[in-house]
Amino acid sequence: MGIETEQLVLDYLSRVGDLAHATSMTAAERARLVTGLRSTIDAERARTEGGASSPAAVRKILKGLGRPEEIVSAAARGGGSLVPGPRTRTGRDDSGSAEPADAGSFGTGSAAEPEGTPGRGLADAGTPPHLAGMDELSPAESDPTWWRSGPDPYAPASPGGDVGGFVGGIEIPEMLRPPPKPGEPSAPGLPGVPGQVGPPAEEAATETEPPAAKQGLLHRLRLRGGGLGGGGPRVGGVVELAAVLALVAGAVLGNVLVLGAGWLLAWWSPRLTRPEAKWAAAGLPGTVAFGAVIWLWGRMDGRWGEPVAEGAMQEALRETYPWVLRLAAAASAAFLLWRARRPRA
Repeated sequence: MGIETEQLVLDYLSRVGDLAHATSMTAAERARLVTGLRSTIDAERARTEGGASSPAAVRKILKGLGRPEEIVSAAARGGGSLVPGPRTRTGRDDSGSAEPADAGSFGTGSAAEPEGTPGRGLADAGTPPHLAGMDELSPAESDPTWWRSGPDPYAPASPGGDVGGFVGGIEIPEMLRPPPKPGEPSAPGLPGVPGQVGPPAEEAATETEPPAAKQGLLHRLRLRGGGLGGGGPRVGGVVELAAVLALVAGAVLGNVLVLGAGWLLAWWSPRLTRPEAKWAAAGLPGTVAFGAVIWLWGRMDGRWGEPVAEGAMQEALRETYPWVLRLAAAASAAFLLWRARRPRA
């Protein structure tokens, strides 16, 4: 079918559809009329030698069907169920015998039909499924809510029975039963199914809980400080304990090298996070040193403590320096011991 011939058919059907839309015909009747016309045209083109591939042959078929106004008026009078067939005319050929003018191409019988008389084109040619009217469809196709009109999915049914909307597959009868009422026993081995004898579903799930889930629960209880074990072991790592011992020993002995080793171990601690290690090795000592500067500044202005005499600042620094180191070491050691003894994740 060429583009030009198909355009002629589409224009013809479009004109019929527009005229039918202005009448009292329903949408189903209009669709049935247009699809019937299309089926008639296709059938006549199939009967024509060469398939009516030329525009002239298609125009001849459309002219035999009649004008769109005549088709719509006849269909409106007939309730939208009549599709006109090709018109025939009688005449005499050169030999004097009477025969249809378009014999072999139009008409479905030997008798001539009046112009505009409905034919049997729709009955002769089948309608494609996607163009069929509501009266030509099966009940399931014509009813868009067929799945709601079927049997109740919870209705009692024997195993293997038909279920609306399902074809084949594996069916589990327990899935088609209604949910149990409060206090009603369930089926054996199936929680929530009527007829069960034994512990409730919650107890069964608790009894069959895998060991991994129980261990996870105990682990969460330990992290929260409750449950068995009282929060788990809290022994710190070797590096952290070594740093604490070095800081304590350096504070007691007043040895700067030992204190430096303790802060270095705190910085390298694998158990602490990076922010915690930085705070233990540099944050706390820096805070103590800043506090010592504030203390000396207050003594210079006489705000607190013994005033520092003029020219005696070096002596005040020499007296304050050992205590600043000892206080910084003690603060770092206490922080390391606290963070190292937290439960291991």
